[in-house]
Amino acid sequence: MTSLTPHPIRSLRQAGTVLKARRAARKISQKQLGEMTGTAQSTISDIENGVVSVSLDVYLRLLEALGAELSATDRIAGPGQR
Repeated sequence: MTSLTPHPIRSLRQAGTVLKARRAARKISQKQLGEMTGTAQSTISDIENGVVSVSLDVYLRLLEALGAELSATDRIAGPGQR
């Protein structure tokens, strides 16, 4: 299976985009992911569209089902930032 490049997540929309990309890369439907994690398909859709905030527990459960994990890194400072 191809490894996906890590992406910084700084918003609900970015978190949803990453989740959707991981799910699509594994050819898993929202319904299938919901069945794997006990999460409603409509909730997964809302997460992927960045319109709902879920607990970290739910997001971690979804990532685990997709063979991914959450990690934290130092933010790379841009011009004018420290």
